[in-house]
Amino acid sequence: MGKFRLKRPSTGTVLGFIAIIIAVMGTANAAPKVQLVQKGDIAPGAVTAKTLAPNAVHTKALAANAVTSKKLAKGAVNKRVLAKAAVTSASISANAVTSAALAPGSVYGGSLGEQTIHRTPIADVDQIASNPEWTAGNTEIAACGPGEKLLSVGFAFSEPGNKEVTFLQASPFISPNSNGASGRFASNSGGSAKGEIIAVCLK
Repeated sequence: MGKFRLKRPSTGTVLGFIAIIIAVMGTANAAPKVQLVQKGDIAPGAVTAKTLAPNAVHTKALAANAVTSKKLAKGAVNKRVLAKAAVTSASISANAVTSAALAPGSVYGGSLGEQTIHRTPIADVDQIASNPEWTAGNTEIAACGPGEKLLSVGFAFSEPGNKEVTFLQASPFISPNSNGASGRFASNSGGSAKGEIIAVCLK
C-alpha cells in the first residue's frame, strides 16, 4: 500500500491566507460610521415635496424657529396646501393675526360664513290720507336666528301708498338673548303704505 505525502504549502499560499484573515478581522472589528449631511452638501432644488416621504416633515422634526415668515416663499402657504382644520386657535400664537398681517379684502362677510336675511313687515297705521297730520308707526324688529350675528341693517318700502311716507328708524340692536334690526316709518297715506325692516345676519 502506498504512502501519502503532505506537500508543504508555498510561501505565496501562506501569505494569501494571512491576507484573507486580516481582511475578515478588519471587517468584523470595523465600527459603523455615521456621516452627517450638511446644508452645503445638498444641491439647490434637490429636496422637493415629491422627494419627501409622506409625513416626513412634522413639527417634532423641525428645529425651533426653523420655519419663519421670512423663509417662506410668497404664496407658499395657501388653503390648497393646508389640511382641513390644520390652523386652529391653539396653533396660532398670541397677536399673530393682526390687521397688518391680513391681505386687503381677505376678511369680509362672505368669507366668514353663510349669510341669512330676515324681514319683518311694518304696517301703515295712518288713518286719513293727505291730511295735515302724519302718523308715526310702530317699531318692528327683524331678529337674527339662534346662533346668528347681525351683519347689516336694511329698510324698504314694498308699497309707498300715495308716496307721503318716510322711514324714521333703521338701526341695529343687541340684547343678551337676541340681536337684529329695528325699524319704523311715518305716513300720511291713510294706511296704504307698506314697509319692512331687514336684518342681514351671519351664521
